[in-house]
Amino acid sequence: MNNKFNTYIKKSGENISLTRAEREKMKGMLREYMAMKPLRTPTEVSAEISFWGFSLLRPVAAVLALAVFASSAGISYAARSALPGDVLYAIKTEVNEPLKEALAISTDAKQELAMSVAGERLKEAATLAAQGRLDENTELELRASFEEHARKASDNMGQRSETSPGRSAEAAVRFEAQLSEYERVLVEVGSAKGGSASTLASSVQAERERVSSILVRAQVRAESGTTAAKAEAVARMRDAAKKGLDDSVKLSGEVHAAFASSSAETIAQNLAHASATISAGENFLGIDAEPQALGAFQNALSDTEKIHVLLQTSSRIHKSTGLLITEPNKDGSDNNKLRKGNGNEKFPEQSKEKASLTTSTSGNSERTNNSETSTDAENSPDVNGRTSFPLVVPISSPTSSVSY
Repeated sequence: MNNKFNTYIKKSGENISLTRAEREKMKGMLREYMAMKPLRTPTEVSAEISFWGFSLLRPVAAVLALAVFASSAGISYAARSALPGDVLYAIKTEVNEPLKEALAISTDAKQELAMSVAGERLKEAATLAAQGRLDENTELELRASFEEHARKASDNMGQRSETSPGRSAEAAVRFEAQLSEYERVLVEVGSAKGGSASTLASSVQAERERVSSILVRAQVRAESGTTAAKAEAVARMRDAAKKGLDDSVKLSGEVHAAFASSSAETIAQNLAHASATISAGENFLGIDAEPQALGAFQNALSDTEKIHVLLQTSSRIHKSTGLLITEPNKDGSDNNKLRKGNGNEKFPEQSKEKASLTTSTSGNSERTNNSETSTDAENSPDVNGRTSFPLVVPISSPTSSVSY
């Protein structure tokens, strides 16, 4: 790993140079440090060597070493969003990810990392597809990496379905929802760009079905558990749903520039819908209807995970292509056309308490008629002349849909 790291650091450095202003600033910093920590006399240095048994770096050398370390850390950070074919991509996959694996000590941490890396491969594929750069070889490489990490995650869930079914079910709900959304996004993006990501999408489907079977086993096991174990499973699902909602609401505020107003409004409604479903679950708990409460929390968790994947992937596509995520026409006639969009929209303000929802006794919920959104804004020209990327992206409930 060190050889690969050094090779790519050197390769990247060949195209990087400091500006004159940056060089002067660095010189100034070194002069200030040298004035504050002047070089010691040879006698002082010799005494130090004799005392410690080894030579310490001199101040200037220490500063330079620190600068090299900081530069390497900066390159590692910059590699986070690298795509296959980019110079820094090997840093991302051969340095960053193995380092994270080494630092993931607990079983939960290992599982979360495996899910994250598997999702990262799919976001990379979707972004490349949106750019028209997803060739067959790259898709196969991404598929192999995805399957490796997805299997690590699902194996962990499968093992825990017997010993800790509540924990396994919560993780399986999240991962199944993520894979479902990634699968659909890959198909939609590939179709919209006139290409195909069918090989990877089929692999995602297979993994999703495997996770679904693990979820069923965990649920059956949890239902046969003690009263305390059942209560713990409900609480875990509720806490996960609330965290998922909070994370998605926060992310929606950070990536709003990627969406046209119609899509932003629909996503905001889906977030409010998930919030209302959580509230319904709390109401069920209030009347000791734990099975219904568990169903509501599970639905909300699944919805928030799908929204989160949508927001993350859409933001990646927007940053790499400049395209806005917008809704196609209601009749679907424009699904594969690039259209003008307005990039100045923000997600509408939403109230978690005022979301409209009807809930059945089974814990399933349906959106009311006010989920309809207008598409007028998507047809208005962008003052910057940017185009938008229309893809049908249904999330939250079967009766709702958003689009790229």
